[in-house]
Amino acid sequence: MKQKLSRIGWEIVEYLRRMATPFILNLMFGITMFAVLAIGVEALEIILIALLYVGCCFAGFVYFRAAGEAAYKMKEQGDLRRAGKAVSESGKAGGKYRPCKEYRPYKGTAIGLCTCLIPVILIFVGALADNRPALVAMVFVCGWAYDPVYLIDRLVTGAEEFSTGILWYGLILVALYLAVCIVAYELGANKERRRQTQLEERSARIEEQKRVRGDKNGR
Repeated sequence: MKQKLSRIGWEIVEYLRRMATPFILNLMFGITMFAVLAIGVEALEIILIALLYVGCCFAGFVYFRAAGEAAYKMKEQGDLRRAGKAVSESGKAGGKYRPCKEYRPYKGTAIGLCTCLIPVILIFVGALADNRPALVAMVFVCGWAYDPVYLIDRLVTGAEEFSTGILWYGLILVALYLAVCIVAYELGANKERRRQTQLEERSARIEEQKRVRGDKNGR
């Protein structure tokens, strides 16, 4: 029981550790979006906000793909250890072995949800309770999931003030970002899986060639 609780605890620590970088990246994109909203040229604002949101998703894609690749390397290292085999230098590429860092199909979703947890909480608190402090926090901390919605609302309705009423639409931006992260994590894992398969096939071919040469020399 104690080992199980310890494993769960380390899993949670891994999720929090992994979410830190994309959260900071999203924070910086949100702050930049907020600055763009003050330009005053609608066409330019639309283009820049769209590019920034795409850039935000792309940064998440790159990070989560790398995370998936590193996690699968750690899984390979774990598989070798559990099989009682020596870990090669290539197997150590994932860093110091930690079971909590191993690839699991659900981890991309779990880490992505942790990354999106704060904006989701702020959206629900701000929208359900018409909470202005939550709205302000959303604008300055998670602007990437609000500023594009605010810009669209301003263009359609002409409203200049930030509103809690449109917070719900931010869930669409969050969902899109989360989907990108999940797909990227799996792509990274699959890339490393293919690499490992190619290495195994190459090793098998080399062993087969050695065996054939040995048979020829023995005749």
